[in-house]
Amino acid sequence: MVAFVRGKWLIFLAVVLLVLASLILASCAAGTSKGTISGTVTNSLTGGPLIGATLTTDPAIEGVDIETDDSGSYSASLPVGIYTLTFEKQYFESYTETVSVVALEPASQHVALAPTSPVAVDAGEDEEGSPGGTATLKATAEPLDGSTVSGYEWSQTAGVAATIQNANSATPTVTLGDPAAYKAELFDHLDTLDRFMVQAVNPHSLEEAEAATFTVTVTTSSGTYSDTVDVTVDLTYVVNTGIRNVPIGLPVLLHGKIQDAYSWTLTSPSGSGAALDDSSLQNPAFTPDIAGKYILTEANSGATLDIYTGTWTGVITGQDASGQPVADAACTMCHDGSIAPDKFSPWAASGHAEILTQNIDDPQGHWSLGCASCHTVGYDTDADNNGFDEAVAAEGWEVPHGAVGNWANMLANYPDTAGLANIQCENCHGPQQSEAHMQSSPRTSISSDVCGACHGEPLRHGRFQQWEESKHADYTLAVERGTSSHCGRCHSGQGFLEWLPQLEAGNPGNIETEITWTAETVHPTTCVVCHEPHEQGKISGEPNTATVRIEGNTPLLPAGFKALGVGRGALCMTCHNTRNGAHNDAVTTTMDDHAPHVAAQADLLMGENAFFVTVGERSPHSYIEDSCTNCHMQLTPPPAELSYNLSGTNHTFEASLEICSSCHGVFDGGSLQEAIEGQLEELKTAIEQAITDEIAAQTTGRGTVTLVGVAADGSDVVITGAGAVTAVELTESHGRIAMDITVNGTTYEHVRLASDTAVGAGTLVDSAAGQTIVKAAWNYFLIHGDGSNGVHNPSFANRVLNASIDALK
Repeated sequence: MVAFVRGKWLIFLAVVLLVLASLILASCAAGTSKGTISGTVTNSLTGGPLIGATLTTDPAIEGVDIETDDSGSYSASLPVGIYTLTFEKQYFESYTETVSVVALEPASQHVALAPTSPVAVDAGEDEEGSPGGTATLKATAEPLDGSTVSGYEWSQTAGVAATIQNANSATPTVTLGDPAAYKAELFDHLDTLDRFMVQAVNPHSLEEAEAATFTVTVTTSSGTYSDTVDVTVDLTYVVNTGIRNVPIGLPVLLHGKIQDAYSWTLTSPSGSGAALDDSSLQNPAFTPDIAGKYILTEANSGATLDIYTGTWTGVITGQDASGQPVADAACTMCHDGSIAPDKFSPWAASGHAEILTQNIDDPQGHWSLGCASCHTVGYDTDADNNGFDEAVAAEGWEVPHGAVGNWANMLANYPDTAGLANIQCENCHGPQQSEAHMQSSPRTSISSDVCGACHGEPLRHGRFQQWEESKHADYTLAVERGTSSHCGRCHSGQGFLEWLPQLEAGNPGNIETEITWTAETVHPTTCVVCHEPHEQGKISGEPNTATVRIEGNTPLLPAGFKALGVGRGALCMTCHNTRNGAHNDAVTTTMDDHAPHVAAQADLLMGENAFFVTVGERSPHSYIEDSCTNCHMQLTPPPAELSYNLSGTNHTFEASLEICSSCHGVFDGGSLQEAIEGQLEELKTAIEQAITDEIAAQTTGRGTVTLVGVAADGSDVVITGAGAVTAVELTESHGRIAMDITVNGTTYEHVRLASDTAVGAGTLVDSAAGQTIVKAAWNYFLIHGDGSNGVHNPSFANRVLNASIDALK
């Protein structure tokens, strides 16, 4: 029956098409090749006509523009055929319909468009202003539901506080904040540190600080409706990397440590007219006007900053047979690996060295001078300092349409402009022509601010802001722990870079060289900690050629094992492991109260460092190409507000459970995590009960358990009977397995199971039961510290937790 009905419909459709075709042929034969379509367009809410609604046809007909008249009507003569008509009007949803135009048979199409909102409110075009100046806002309201406007109300929703006059009118005037307020706003958007420094400025923070947002709310008889508008100022401050080697002609922002008062002094080179804008501020600014050394001194702290200034040079003099740039021999005669490290060879093969080159040579390229502030050396039209903009003006180079050969032509006919093209040494190290040339400190920094000057401009390049949201950007942790030889290996950028050669030589222990960085200079895990900046690769999309410092196989890790064949994830695993040597039944004879380091991801992925189970059960997830970085950076898109169409690698490093479906269908990992969370809680409860039971066993008869030095006055607490302990909670204290224990109504926190207990001549963990407790606790913190709740290695996590629970029974 179904097949019979389907057949009848097919016959019917064929007949219709034949009739239509015959009509078209007949009209053509008769000399008539056009037909007429007409109709009305109305408002679906009111039924009233829509004036000025437009109709577009697909296929488009040259010379035919269709628009409704004062009655909402339209009419057009079109060649015969089948068309897709799209009806559009501002503030209304578009509507699409397919129609057939047949000669001698006028067609009609009546359409009712739905408003996008009952009342269309427009706060007007974004305005430009200046600090302390005024701007007039212009709102319009068009009721599309037949309601009547009864009032306007303006308010400010973001940015430097402004004063709004006539806030209850459609056209109020706003008086913007003064320059000092805008400077304060800029620092609110910057992630400043408590140290004396040149303040780096990234594009995103600068753009946010320059904009003030205003909202107009329109009240009608049907409700309230709103829209927003920005008033943007052009601040005098500019994007900079935060290093102490800067170009002349551009303002330099300073930042001081938090203190009660400031008294800055600027000592300029002879002939300079530079001056501080306000010497009593925490964040003064000045603009160097000639090359030389500028000395900033803050009297109340005694802090001094030496800032060097100069002009741009550029290093590109040609290209080799492979198309890579050739650097000026005046640079390479030293930077060839003999006197100074050879950084030019890896740079020449990197994406930095060809970003302009490959764009102007690409017929599909889209390069413009809007890209020049990052893709060239010294493009800053507000200053005269021998940058790319001056070379363009002097030689008359114009941005060409993308085509092969443009770069060769630029080298041949515009050599000075080409010499400053692409991302070069000076983009990161500051002007070559300055007194800082032979000094390292003013010209180099491992701060992510250096990269953020270009990679900090959402929506196009937002990796810097993504990184700021990650735990890698934790300066507080770097200051607290990054200056020790143990923690500094992974909690400071300087420490990791100092430790890495030692690690690759087979020694994963503490840093053996001198710790030269301090709380005033330490940085966390910044961009250059993971990426060697001179050979960072070319493409982070498809194919991904980005490079990291360790790939493929890890060296012997602090956790006592190697991870093989893990791609770029090898770098992550270098620090994301338990970092306390090998721990398992085969190698650990007696266990103390050391806990695994909380970043236990590599151990879980590789199935290492657990008790009561066979270790080495490697997770299938560890075999995924590039392991960690695949799921956390490539498959998981970056945040929408910090990326362009969710493209690029995700430098927040937070993986989404939604990506599980790419391999596991509808499974998203959530149910697995819930199960592991339940097992973790069960194990924790079992450990706490086992501790309580062991204390009871040790205090049977005349035995005692002493908590050493845990009382508020530093004295011991002696437990003489099981009834004295009313609560035990498992915790961790500075890398040790510990407990919060309530004895005779008083709670003592972070009591380490071995280090802070005494039972006879030993500790609470010396007995067989005590050993089982600390091993089970190690397993608990291993799975808990991994943070994935089993996702990294489901079967291993499940076995470890179940075996631990069973061992305590």
